[in-house]
Amino acid sequence: MDKKLLRQLGFIDKALETSRNYFLEHFALMICGDNPYDYFVYRSSSNLTKFFHELGMPYSHDGSTRWRWVKSVLEQISIEENGTQKLLKIYYGLFDNKLNIINQNHSVFDDFLIMKKIVAIYKKAKEVFRKLIEVSCKESSIPNFNDSLLDEIKKTEVVNINDKYCENLLKAAKEKFDKQQRKDAINDLWDIFERFKTYFDNSNKKKSTDILISKVSVFTNINNQDLEEEFLHLTSFGNKYNIRHHEHNKVILDDNAYDFIFYKMLNFLNLIIEVLRNIDKK
Repeated sequence: MDKKLLRQLGFIDKALETSRNYFLEHFALMICGDNPYDYFVYRSSSNLTKFFHELGMPYSHDGSTRWRWVKSVLEQISIEENGTQKLLKIYYGLFDNKLNIINQNHSVFDDFLIMKKIVAIYKKAKEVFRKLIEVSCKESSIPNFNDSLLDEIKKTEVVNINDKYCENLLKAAKEKFDKQQRKDAINDLWDIFERFKTYFDNSNKKKSTDILISKVSVFTNINNQDLEEEFLHLTSFGNKYNIRHHEHNKVILDDNAYDFIFYKMLNFLNLIIEVLRNIDKK
């Protein structure tokens, strides 16, 4: 177990030891998305059950007040073997897009469109959780609690479509992102995006892109025009923000923006990949 994770677990242990009731009560409110933490994802009774089940924890809401029930679950978990690790896993789940899409019934494309807003909310929510740990521990040297999206990326199987180059490039992008090579990873994702445009006709990119957009439209029920605008936007974005080019007149992205850009493009590529895999199976 790496040192950073051990520090995170250590501070959660200290929060439980120093201010157990306070920490668990506020953590429960965050999980529910209730006031004063209503910028966390709101979870209804059924979605709370889904949330815990998706994390591999067999807890089902019993009809009682939501946050009180969640607090009781957290109390039980905290005294179990490896309870602190499970609490940290729950924290990670709060920022796992896969879980939040399931819990909130968002479509993949809906989640893609609101990703920028989600990232801003996540940033605020993570800082609030860090503050909760700090207050509970009465400390000021709390480590950053990063989200679990990277872990989810690393666990994701390599795509299986009729393009080995893209499969290898996507694997490379994930490995680079894991190694903090953010810009190179994003560059690889944009290369995949450009290659997908010629998936159906290598000699005519526009014709091939039109076919791809049509296939995605049928698969998702999203209008062709909306998809065309998204394709054009991503192409323009890649050129404007120095993603696939190295001219000095291009705008250089700030390091803090790379996570948002990576997940945004990865989500869109996952949608395209799902469409292509569905086609290749036929």
